[in-house]
Amino acid sequence: MKIYFERSGGFMGRDVSTVVDTNRIPPEEALSLLEKVDDSDFFCLPQSLTAGPESLSGADQLCYKITVEIAGVQHTVETLDQNAPQELQPLLDELGKIARSEGTAAASDKPSLGHNR
Repeated sequence: MKIYFERSGGFMGRDVSTVVDTNRIPPEEALSLLEKVDDSDFFCLPQSLTAGPESLSGADQLCYKITVEIAGVQHTVETLDQNAPQELQPLLDELGKIARSEGTAAASDKPSLGHNR
């Protein structure tokens, strides 16, 4: 499984992105991500979870774009933080942690353990 993750916006305006290949990370991390994808019914979510114009207000909103690829099948979901379904939140949180730790690793020249930019 590969997961492409992008987060933009927010108060600090720091965009983060990462690509996670579960074949290149420890099995327990891969299983955790797979469970979060499954628990969120990711492949059943609509491509866009952004609502009407009221959702576009506030420059400090976080915007997410997640693409999951399993066995050649891809699905992409775009959402604003306030519109993300509760069942998607654990996946967003985990991917955010991975992206932030990768940024720290890149800044200190440490290997990223299978997480690619």
